[in-house]
Amino acid sequence: MENKKAIVHGIPGEQARARGVLRAFLPLLGVVFLAGLLFGLASPRVPDVFVGFGFLIVAALLVWNVRDGLRNVNAFFKGARGEERVALLLESLPSGYHVFHDFVSACGASIDHVVVSPSGIFVIETKCWEGEVIVEEGGLLVNGKMPSRSPIQQAKRSASLLDALVSKRLPSLPACQAVVCFASNTFKPGQVCVDGVTVCNAPELTAFLLGHAAGVSVDDCERIVKMMEQKNA
Repeated sequence: MENKKAIVHGIPGEQARARGVLRAFLPLLGVVFLAGLLFGLASPRVPDVFVGFGFLIVAALLVWNVRDGLRNVNAFFKGARGEERVALLLESLPSGYHVFHDFVSACGASIDHVVVSPSGIFVIETKCWEGEVIVEEGGLLVNGKMPSRSPIQQAKRSASLLDALVSKRLPSLPACQAVVCFASNTFKPGQVCVDGVTVCNAPELTAFLLGHAAGVSVDDCERIVKMMEQKNA
């Protein structure tokens, strides 16, 4: 049976979950190492008061790291769920579209989603923020505050990394389009362009991708896909 849907490469949210688990357990390993040192010091030559004080510090660090680790896991897993929501929308795109999830760039950075199609090449940074997101002074604010990392700059950087890969063999192709998509639908304006980056809620994403017209040939799409598959191999 002929495939009438986009061809999918990769698993959405895989990198986010792996980073969450890593961020949670690395500090715990440090605490275990400290505990091991204290057990080694627990000898008649070391006063009990110092050893006991050291164990209290280790216990406090353990509690703090467990709480902080759980917050990190929750944040990364929430991001992964957002990527999965957007992935479902992208995978409903028609035949001729290729969707890459968690594409790893040349410098090791992970790009949430890449769409290669006759309509253009798109790099999508997915966010699953809580609270109202608005545009102010060329950036995004969530609940009136500046985020620790600008998703606009993240999307632009990802687009530049992919452009660097594609332009080596196909320099005449149009530049990659950077997109920030809110899986949580918390972006108040709905869809706008901010500093050259399209920002939208998830329901507007597929209409934007299908409505864009960059004029990429089928042959060029296949060449780009092969390059990306080799890079992700």
